[in-house]
Amino acid sequence: MKRKVAVIDSGINSSDPLLVGKEIQNLCYEDGEVRNWYICTNNMHGTEVVKVLLHEAPDIELLSVRVLQEDNRCMISAVLKAIRFCIDSDVDVINLSLGCCSSGSKRMQEMKALCNEAEERGIAVFAADHNLPGRIAYPANFDNVVGVNTSEVLEDYCQVKFKDKLVNFSENMVFIPDDTQCVIRKGNSFLCPFLVGLFCRYIGDKDINTRLIEDFMSFLSELSKKENIEKIFFDKKKAQEMNSLNGKRLLYFADDWDFNNQQMFNIYKKTTDVKWCFKDIYKRDPSVIKKILLDADVFFFGALSNEFIYRNEDYLRWLIEYISKQKINVIMVFPLISTFRRIQLSEENGNYLKCFYK
Repeated sequence: MKRKVAVIDSGINSSDPLLVGKEIQNLCYEDGEVRNWYICTNNMHGTEVVKVLLHEAPDIELLSVRVLQEDNRCMISAVLKAIRFCIDSDVDVINLSLGCCSSGSKRMQEMKALCNEAEERGIAVFAADHNLPGRIAYPANFDNVVGVNTSEVLEDYCQVKFKDKLVNFSENMVFIPDDTQCVIRKGNSFLCPFLVGLFCRYIGDKDINTRLIEDFMSFLSELSKKENIEKIFFDKKKAQEMNSLNGKRLLYFADDWDFNNQQMFNIYKKTTDVKWCFKDIYKRDPSVIKKILLDADVFFFGALSNEFIYRNEDYLRWLIEYISKQKINVIMVFPLISTFRRIQLSEENGNYLKCFYK
């Protein structure tokens, strides 16, 4: 069963190579109603939100409703109409990488009522909190909505507040999949689809209800414990993480010997036994790869070019899974496979599969 996820945002560019062929209903709120067609704008916010979501949960059906204009602003009435439409369309999840800070208005009461109705009908609502510390946005801070926020003073990588249904991350740098350029975005807007995708993978085909969302929050709380989160994410802010590879044998895999890869390679060369292995590994027979892995503690996927990632998506997935099965630890600069799959592989094989970015 495919999950139906609604993304209320700035709409999408359906001609983007990473979205072509995907199951996406492309709609727009205009003149007081949701319409079945619109001319694509230059605002790429919604397109990037959807690409993050699909990277984490590729096997979903999408309903995109454009409400945001070129300046990423819109009337609250447009958001309300869009939520109403999504509820009536029987979606499973609503992603709102947007919010409003006017908590006392009648419109906010209407929004709260709609979120209550969504909860009652088994629809999970996720929303991004305000990016500025101290500013509170809605619906992220309603108690029946999973809110996503960032606190850069947070000691832990991730913190879950069960009562408020709020998930706090210590940093919000998110990799945006693209076929031509490297895009890293900062903001709760992009953490939100990251979390929605993880939720879709976690719940599988179970019926969505309040209890299941609470189970997901417990899953996040368990994942955020140091001994678990450090198997999945590379915490760039911590010195002990940066020094954890000292004395290790590294195989460094990168298709392009550009400045970024040269810089990283030279940094690790000072403290590790590192070898560039791209030509020895790429599309070689598994038996050859297995022999090379005997001399490695860690397999490091460097800053691969976006063109290479796009063209070799299936191969990279196979290679990562093969390396993990050989009990070799894996570090990747970009999330070449989904977070949930890294969690699964780590549990299956007893090693870590860390990533610099979400």
